[in-house]
Amino acid sequence: MLLRTLSLALLLATPCGAQGVVHDAMIWGAAFGDHRIASKTSLYWDYHGRRAESGSVWQIKLGAVGITRDLSKQWRATAALGGSSSHRYGRFPARTNVAEVRPWVQLTGTRKVAAVTWTDRTRAELRLLHAVGELAPDDADWQPSIVRLRRQDRFQHALTTDGRWYAAATQEFLVNVHPARVRVAMLEQSRTQVVVGHQLSRHNRIETGYGLQRINRRGGFEMNHTLLVNFRTSVPLR
Repeated sequence: MLLRTLSLALLLATPCGAQGVVHDAMIWGAAFGDHRIASKTSLYWDYHGRRAESGSVWQIKLGAVGITRDLSKQWRATAALGGSSSHRYGRFPARTNVAEVRPWVQLTGTRKVAAVTWTDRTRAELRLLHAVGELAPDDADWQPSIVRLRRQDRFQHALTTDGRWYAAATQEFLVNVHPARVRVAMLEQSRTQVVVGHQLSRHNRIETGYGLQRINRRGGFEMNHTLLVNFRTSVPLR
């Protein structure tokens, strides 16, 4: 709760009048796997393909593989190793294309609040960056970059009595906490998403909806208006 309050205060207090604000249309597709391999252990994976400028160019491709362990009926812990390939795009382009290795750990809690299912996720990740492409320096090397905390809260409500159709709203903040002097602002990003989902089978569901991503970039703020398509599967492996 303290992290959420701090992040929101930083978001509202950041001066944007003296800087530019650019709006972009995005298309994001993602798949998430959560496959039971033992009584309290699951294989986790995800893959995201994100395209910018109304889908005409790549924004980022990223994925992760890890292990989730049930701590109780409400709480789960995940450790994973992720990687990504980021691309220059838009009016506030990055200095170069970037390859990234991203180990992370997270704690997830799920509970019922009246007719709503509330899932919260707190993640700590280390970002290791490597400039690539024609604009990268000849001596580019892997560099420890930023320890980043991410806080996400998701609220889901059934739209039909059988629960096969549902609506969900998600709010996430991405905050850089170390080192004290980092390459980008402390409040790097915020994401707000609203989706409608359908349970295709016991273990598979699909969601689509709208997302608003606010990125603090060199020279201003980027506001991404995003078409979201998510596939989630939990087919057990044993």
